[in-house]
Amino acid sequence: MLIRNRLTIIFTLLATAIQITLSVLVLYFYSLYRQEEFYARLTAQARMAGRVLISRRHLHDEFFKKMVRTDLLTIVEEQISIYDGGHKLVFTNQTLKESGFFERLIPQLATTALVEFKSGHLETVAIPYGDRGDLFYIFVSGYDRLGATKLTTLQQILILANLLGFTLIVLAGWYFSGRVLKPISQIVDEVEQITAKHLHKRVNEGNRRDEIAQLAMTFNQMLFRLEDAFVSQRSFVSHASHELRTPLTNILGTLQTSLRYDKNPADWRESMEVSVEELNKVIALTNGLLRLAKMTDGTVALTSVQADDCLLTAIEQVQTKYPKRSLTLQFLTDEDESFAVKGNAVLLTTAYLNILDNACKYSDEAVSIQLQAGDDQVSVIVTDRGRGIADADADHVLDPLYRGKNVAGIPGYGIGLAVTQKIIDLHQGTVQIKSAENQGTSVTITLPGLA
Repeated sequence: MLIRNRLTIIFTLLATAIQITLSVLVLYFYSLYRQEEFYARLTAQARMAGRVLISRRHLHDEFFKKMVRTDLLTIVEEQISIYDGGHKLVFTNQTLKESGFFERLIPQLATTALVEFKSGHLETVAIPYGDRGDLFYIFVSGYDRLGATKLTTLQQILILANLLGFTLIVLAGWYFSGRVLKPISQIVDEVEQITAKHLHKRVNEGNRRDEIAQLAMTFNQMLFRLEDAFVSQRSFVSHASHELRTPLTNILGTLQTSLRYDKNPADWRESMEVSVEELNKVIALTNGLLRLAKMTDGTVALTSVQADDCLLTAIEQVQTKYPKRSLTLQFLTDEDESFAVKGNAVLLTTAYLNILDNACKYSDEAVSIQLQAGDDQVSVIVTDRGRGIADADADHVLDPLYRGKNVAGIPGYGIGLAVTQKIIDLHQGTVQIKSAENQGTSVTITLPGLA
């Protein structure tokens, strides 16, 4: 179901429920008001009957019998009944069918000054009335035809008003839900125009304050990240294709040339050596891409490891690869500080190894290494005095397969720093690179320590 339809239904149900509740309350309280008003009229009629009939009974002995029974009628189907102190009916203006019922109610008038009740469509009040030492009981009944007609009319008006109100509520709900959802519809229309060829387009952020504007802002931020990822992926594919195509082309050319022109084993051996060297490049590049994919997956178990052990292992491996390079390690920490971090020993060793390998690869001078622990973190700082990173390349050194223009001729594929960044991100750490062209590079890897 569309959100607009759902909002319209919910709005209609809530508003209709409120409207019906108010109508019922109006009807209920008007019914109470009518009833109280009519009982007040009956009570006033009973007191008037007492003053007119009972107070004048001394005029002659058979006053009640000779009283014209319609003289006091002012209410529809009015019935007046008077009982004396002995509970004997002394006057009635109608053929009384409820005399026995009235007599049973007389004892209640000994404790209360007024009794009200309803029998069928007739409503009745009973009051005690004293005159010259004698006690009488007056019952006055009647039908409130005018009040009942007004109540019926009010019911009809409320029913019609509710039906009309229901129609207006549906239309209003449909209109306002459309107005509320209009910004979302605009976002949908704008998003439909964003394709792989138009990732630069953005969604209108409106007033930048309400929830829909926040949704648009969040979506735009996602588009920025998506565009960056798309550009990085396109660059990655381009570089990977170039890096793989070059050695494969060399291998194919070497083998084709050897197949056509080489006549002796020495030439064959030379061609095979060239091919093996190029295949090693392809294998190294493929392994690097696989490591990068594994780091992106992020499914690696982390345990408590010693960062200094990983660093020492990496230094040993780099020293073996570059035996003439001077690697100086300095510990900048107190004796009671620990180098324990939550991580994976193999991956951390790889990260340190990549940084040290770059430092030795792009610098012919000594490489300085500092290891320090404190403030609940462990940091490794690797500094070299090599050719550094050009300003134009500084923003892309962590992109996979990106290499600076000033390192042409030096073997490499631009994967090491990307893998290192992924590893450190997996360990919730940071990588900071400070470099200037021809002045060297300083790389700082910081990891959260274990308490």
